[in-house]
Amino acid sequence: MSGAKTIGCINHPGIEAVGRCRQCSKPVCSNCAVRGPAGMYCSDICREKHEQFVQRAKDMDLHRATRRGVFFHIRNLIGSLIMLAAILFALGFTASIVYIPVLTEITERVRFFLGI
Repeated sequence: MSGAKTIGCINHPGIEAVGRCRQCSKPVCSNCAVRGPAGMYCSDICREKHEQFVQRAKDMDLHRATRRGVFFHIRNLIGSLIMLAAILFALGFTASIVYIPVLTEITERVRFFLGI
């Protein structure tokens, strides 16, 4: 006799469960199990709830991806432009202090153009 305890079906406690409901985790026997595309369920109600949940999750992911697409790219573009401006400023400042053959000449032209 092994020490493992068997789990009985939620509807038939005397019959060993073959799995758990994907939605509510209740143990079910092979007679009670309702098969669905994502697994086993204890009832049609749980199967429908799980399918609705999966559909809502897909809809939310699609909505998030669509929303993220526009705002995410604009935010990244603005962040990249700010980073580029900071790098150019640092290079220009350095070229104003230390002579760097090509960069110092470009910096002087930009400063003249801006009136600085």
